[in-house]
Amino acid sequence: MMRIALFHLALDLLSPVASSILRPRDTAFTHRDESTAVYATGDTYENFQPGYLGGTWELFKRGEYVDLSGTGYMRVRWEVEYWQGVGPLYEPTFDQVAGTLLFVAGGGGFQWGDAYDGACSHGTGCVNRTGASEYGYSYFPDGSDPWINMCYYLDGSVTITNHESGGDYNVGVEPIAYADILVDINTTPADKNTKYGYSYDPSEASCPCSET
Repeated sequence: MMRIALFHLALDLLSPVASSILRPRDTAFTHRDESTAVYATGDTYENFQPGYLGGTWELFKRGEYVDLSGTGYMRVRWEVEYWQGVGPLYEPTFDQVAGTLLFVAGGGGFQWGDAYDGACSHGTGCVNRTGASEYGYSYFPDGSDPWINMCYYLDGSVTITNHESGGDYNVGVEPIAYADILVDINTTPADKNTKYGYSYDPSEASCPCSET
């Protein structure tokens, strides 16, 4: 009986179902209601244009904000512009929250504090992605270490505001589907400078997931 069970388990692992979007390393990343895509209701943001940081609503300057409502997921994608100015990185705030707002996943292949051994986006000799030898380095004064992609769940409304002061940065905000978050955090690392993402959904049996 044990041999039969193991045989069927092997078949399951080789079947197309095993390569579906739900990978074993996800554990139980809760699929919450996403009946209404997140949308903007007010703003001082800039609209996406080709060449911009990925996102629907771009917050490039201190004080720029976007008011959001809906029931679904959203992604906040970071860009640290150390070649424009280095210093402390004061993160965007999530204010006037009505309803539920949860940080559920980090992805994109890296966190800003991760060691880096590759070509710098600007300059040379970068030991992580927040700076280079010619410019110096930006840093998060509160000790946080955001992912390039920070994914949230919203059921209600929130205002996201850029608080750039010291180190320059941009964030691009956009709606994202649950399935696309799973693809992001499960993308096989391309090289030693990238890694799997994590789920941080606070539900029972959720991650952080193993990186192996």
